[in-house]
Amino acid sequence: MNTAPQHIPLSVGQQAMWVAWKRDPAQWTHIIPTPFLVRGRVDPERLARAVRAVGRAWPQLRGRVAEQDGRPVLDWSDAPEIPVRESRTESAREEAVRRTWQSPFDLRTGPLARVDLLHCPDGTVLLLAVHHLVHDGASVLLVLDALRRAYADPSPLPEAPVAPSADYAARTWALAEGPDGAAHREYWRRELGGGAPDFRLPDGVDRPQYTAVARTLPADLTARLRERAAQLGVSYTALLLGGYFALLRRCTGAADLLAFIPYHGRSDASLRDSVGYFVNTLPVRCRVDDADSYAELLPRVYRRLKEALSHGDLPLPAIMRAAGLTGPEAQARTHQTVFQVWDATTRDGVDVQRVRLTGPDSDAVLALQPMESTAGFTLAAMVRQDSSGTNLCWKDPRGALGPTLVSAMVGDYVRILEDIAADPGTRVADTVVRATGSTRVAAAVGEDTPGPAADQVGADPELMAAVAAIWEEVLGFAGIRAEDSFFELGGHSLLADALVATVAERLGIEVSLKMLFEAPRLGEFTVEVQRAVAAAGAAAAPHREQRSEPAAPGGWGALPHRMGLGVRRGDLGGDGAAAVSVICKVFRFAGAVLDRAGLERAVALAVRVNPALRSGYRADPESGPQYREEDWTPAVDVVDLGGTDWDGLCAEARRVADREAAGTGPDGGGDGGGRRHLRVVVVRRTEPGFAVVLRIDHAVCDGLSYTRFLEDVGAAYTAGDEEAFLRARSRPSLAAVAAAERRVLDGDRGRELLDAWRKRLPTGVPPVLLADESPWPTGPVPAASVPFTVDGEAYRRHTAEARRYRVTSFVLAAAKVLHAMRPSVVNEELAFYCPFPGRYVPEAGEVMGNFVNLLPVLVDTPREGGLGATVQAVHEGVRWTLLHQDVPSDRVTEALRGVGRAGADPAAHTRALFLAGNPPEAFTLDGRTAEAGLPELDRALFDLSLWVTDTGRGLRGLVVHRRDLLSRPQVEEWLSALHEPVGPSTGH
Repeated sequence: MNTAPQHIPLSVGQQAMWVAWKRDPAQWTHIIPTPFLVRGRVDPERLARAVRAVGRAWPQLRGRVAEQDGRPVLDWSDAPEIPVRESRTESAREEAVRRTWQSPFDLRTGPLARVDLLHCPDGTVLLLAVHHLVHDGASVLLVLDALRRAYADPSPLPEAPVAPSADYAARTWALAEGPDGAAHREYWRRELGGGAPDFRLPDGVDRPQYTAVARTLPADLTARLRERAAQLGVSYTALLLGGYFALLRRCTGAADLLAFIPYHGRSDASLRDSVGYFVNTLPVRCRVDDADSYAELLPRVYRRLKEALSHGDLPLPAIMRAAGLTGPEAQARTHQTVFQVWDATTRDGVDVQRVRLTGPDSDAVLALQPMESTAGFTLAAMVRQDSSGTNLCWKDPRGALGPTLVSAMVGDYVRILEDIAADPGTRVADTVVRATGSTRVAAAVGEDTPGPAADQVGADPELMAAVAAIWEEVLGFAGIRAEDSFFELGGHSLLADALVATVAERLGIEVSLKMLFEAPRLGEFTVEVQRAVAAAGAAAAPHREQRSEPAAPGGWGALPHRMGLGVRRGDLGGDGAAAVSVICKVFRFAGAVLDRAGLERAVALAVRVNPALRSGYRADPESGPQYREEDWTPAVDVVDLGGTDWDGLCAEARRVADREAAGTGPDGGGDGGGRRHLRVVVVRRTEPGFAVVLRIDHAVCDGLSYTRFLEDVGAAYTAGDEEAFLRARSRPSLAAVAAAERRVLDGDRGRELLDAWRKRLPTGVPPVLLADESPWPTGPVPAASVPFTVDGEAYRRHTAEARRYRVTSFVLAAAKVLHAMRPSVVNEELAFYCPFPGRYVPEAGEVMGNFVNLLPVLVDTPREGGLGATVQAVHEGVRWTLLHQDVPSDRVTEALRGVGRAGADPAAHTRALFLAGNPPEAFTLDGRTAEAGLPELDRALFDLSLWVTDTGRGLRGLVVHRRDLLSRPQVEEWLSALHEPVGPSTGH
């Protein structure tokens, strides 16, 4: 007979989590997913047996929340086993993992853990998902260690005692409510009771979408950071947190900042081997000023962190009650961000990157992938340390910031850490950041406070009196008015649970905690109750049909806006003519052996999921620009060079690329049917080592699409299941993108942006007249290419100058070149064209096509201004255009100049400059990565075009200029400015 306890009381933190779940049972906020990439084979039966053993050792994982003596407890009597499921999915790994772990747990029925073995087209994942109610970071390592042992040995695992967990729960209540926690409560009242910092994270620029951005810090950077921490007398965690506070200062504009950080909560040694929820998330408040150096800031953060940890045993709900910060309004103000530092190396014998599952007939190694738990904050910034290094995974579950801003913040954080490692004397204000966004900082107390709800809508007086009586009963005092907030009157999550239960019982209706949290004032809440009463007998709302685009005759579909312009202009070539513009790059795989059949198969699969490459295009007189998908299987052409050396192979690959870029290679002009918009040529030799030349017509592919096509080919090269690969990478059609664009581009936002462009450039986009005032020549314009590099000391100086000027590397490079060429500009005005993404609708996010939006950037600085003024003007010009980029360039042109010819390009037939900053581009085949090399271009579309890529090791770029206008020595002289020091930042 089993006499062991079958339940334990909930701790303060667990009970708050239970109340939050009841408020919204569909939430997945408190689920901890630990996904592992599987290398080798996992035996599903052996895995299920091992998981059963883990569930027996820690029965809380199989538990549920039940009521006993009027209080919730964690109960595992008659609990089911932890489910283990094996499935094959057509979705890509990241999507499948996210969809699986975000499936909510039912806390009333349990179990609170599950295991999934997911076979995806791009790999197999073992996913452990456990509700936070019974799990934390230390528990992950315990479960992993037990799972590893149970998989190898069928003997039962020893059952862990539950008494330490019960004692811990009792201790949290004693601290929260009794004299033992008085000193802690007083500390937090002083720390936060005067009003929490009222800062806001920046507003995002993307549509709301779940966002997770992962990145690994370079090993040499983490080593230098640890050295800096030791030199400054602070912990590594405090240094990382200090960098995060500096980032918050820069991207919010606020000086008084608040971030939460998890405290392990296992101060009692008896909890060392306990699985459960013991972590306590603590608010850390710190002031950061722009004038602070990192050497001043980091010790301050270390002191603030130590103070918070010394009072970290008080449960977070009690902390917030002591500070008077309860309820949804306070939580929205305080729970902006959590900084999660998890050292996954603390348990001997457990390496989360090399968890070996060994059995008689199976052997697998598990490697932990990014963990996407969020803990209920707007932004959760996780820093995980394991054998692979220091890994970042920043999560924005509601999409409040979005991928653009979160990615920028991650990059800015790394730059801050680099500055700390290089020179702690650097001021916070001197680090170059991009994530400044549209910051919201409250200007006055209570600016977001809603007015009395009773004044907004008519609440039934009798019903309000009945509801008010229940409030007074639960809260313990009389005189509650319509405008009073339940939480501002002292209500908290536990009292909220009692309140909604009493209202539901007395009034005989269904009332949820969510209702109270969304309408916390008496008048608002009464109105919601009134609506619930009315809705009890109301009919369901009529079903609304979803709109769908009508099928086009003959399989022809509408094209997105930018691609339609290309069809009208004839950019796609045809009748033997070359495409107007192409993207052509060379990728050199030194020492690799070509699998020609594998590459042909991969290219063919990638073409199948990117129909823009195999479609025909036409400009229909009635329906406008259209496309139709057609069957086409591409070939990979091979140039065999026999026994040539590597340098000879690279030179020949460059010549092939030059011919492809010029449209003079085989089939360079297409076949007139619009299908041969892609060409792949491999240059190889007898010895290992080959190069791939990849040319795609620009009319059907922009830079982002080119990068994604490389990713598709790389994934297809190693894909085992072709059909699964095709299903996993299915994307919206071009017609679907076109339909979505039509619904948004003609709205109010588009009109507002066009008005802003008219005010910005009232006389149109100024031409830039280099050398003379002659008009743009007729016919093809011959060009010359000038590649350049900036590395070594010159590059280090350039990056330091960018930090000093607080601009990006590209902006500084552009400003240097523009300033150098300014004496050769005949007219006074200065501007350039720059490419922006042009993906106005979410449907376009993953679709291959040419969406790029070429927009003008005004450089508003006088000719006699110094370089500092030019840097400032370029920075402000790029920033203004970024904020006003969501309108097509041809509409900007029409608004500015009234261009009548349909499809006119903003820069067509004008004297202009083109400047672009490109991210590093690479092509990976079977684990080998090659960086892109650019071909020579012999046709000019602008007087001068400049592409700049900052690789992190140096600047790499290319200038293409008109042969008839500029000489190579003249261009090289301008480029030499990139190697020169700027001097003092005057004028900035």
